[in-house]
Amino acid sequence: MTKEEVVKLLILIESVYPNCVLKGETVQQWFQFCSEIDYEIVMGQVKNHIRKSPFPPAFADIAVFTSVENDFPETLQNGKKKMKHEWKSDHRNLIPEWLGEYSARKNV
Repeated sequence: MTKEEVVKLLILIESVYPNCVLKGETVQQWFQFCSEIDYEIVMGQVKNHIRKSPFPPAFADIAVFTSVENDFPETLQNGKKKMKHEWKSDHRNLIPEWLGEYSARKNV
């Protein structure tokens, strides 16, 4: 989002919420925070917030960051494959050492 777009956003917020007057340092922080987010998406969030709330939005209320590539599902799949491989290679159904002393059943 550009500085001009941030200014448009803040003007909209100030015009809808007359008791909300943003200080210079607050505007600078909004410039810094908004540089990473999409204007159209945030404007939609602001409009939704205006419809629902009598109070001005905090940055966290309207910020929508684009998703970062997440390799967690791939990590899960790799872990699942590893577990299957270990299970297939070891059919003996062993009890872990730490649990063996508490179990009536011994390793098969």
